[in-house]
Amino acid sequence: MQVKIKSENIAPLLDIEKHGNIYLLKNIKRLDYGYSCKLKWLKTEFNTLVSVKANSIEIIEENGKFYITITFNGREASINLHCSSILTVALKPLVWRLAKNLEKYSGYINEIKTSISSNQKNASLLEIFETKPSVSLDLRGTTCPIPEIESKKLILKAKPYDTIEVLVDHPAAVLYTLPEVAKTFGCKYFVRNMGDYASFVFICGRKEDFQLDLSDVKNLMRDESSIAKLYLYFDKIEKQIKTETINQDVLSYEGLTLIVASPEGRGWLLTALEDSGKIISARLDYGNIKLYDEDAINMINNFNGLINIYYLKH
Repeated sequence: MQVKIKSENIAPLLDIEKHGNIYLLKNIKRLDYGYSCKLKWLKTEFNTLVSVKANSIEIIEENGKFYITITFNGREASINLHCSSILTVALKPLVWRLAKNLEKYSGYINEIKTSISSNQKNASLLEIFETKPSVSLDLRGTTCPIPEIESKKLILKAKPYDTIEVLVDHPAAVLYTLPEVAKTFGCKYFVRNMGDYASFVFICGRKEDFQLDLSDVKNLMRDESSIAKLYLYFDKIEKQIKTETINQDVLSYEGLTLIVASPEGRGWLLTALEDSGKIISARLDYGNIKLYDEDAINMINNFNGLINIYYLKH
């Protein structure tokens, strides 16, 4: 949906801490990169993550039910809704409301002061000690579970005390995924907000030599670091799909395959090892809940939304 706005000064429209009500946002909390907040529509509140860039805002529902992108270009704004087909009818009026809010608000935009300042790099541990990352990985433009998969592979290959920089622009990765990776491997980390993206830096701790025994895969699925070794072993992304539901068809692939699935907002993560349609073992991380094998598959069948699925091969 295209919206005419009445000023080219969009800075106040990007200041969601001060003017989040334009986007129906409340309980706004600043994160290392982006914001967490609630989007209230009619009688429903959605937990969302929001990223703000130089000329756009992205609002992501944490379980992947929908995400909304708002892009500013001169005196126009473009609002795009991405959601499962079942929610399209219900959420179209939400887009209309956002459009009306933007149109109305921009009428007196020049009278409003904004708290947004130019992006400045804060002094970090790396800058203080004048060191550079051992390796830098640019994952901007990717969504979960790719930041988790790729960062785990790098950490497993790294030497103790190596520094690994991961560049990401997906708030869920900075808030949930990468801190969980750091905890799993005993890494220290810090985050620099670079404006349109975040620099997430791991300082690697000591770790055991890489070993993987697929004959004991059920126990392997229950160990955090061993799951990371699966990503290193199955190191080729052979196929990626987007789907709205999980069923037997999407959990089937020819030959021994590691299947990794996650919604846009990284509300949950499924890791499954299958062989030509037969699930050997599976694990579902859903908040603080961890389910395995049949329990994981039964639970995942109840989920729907915008889901990314990756098929990895050795």
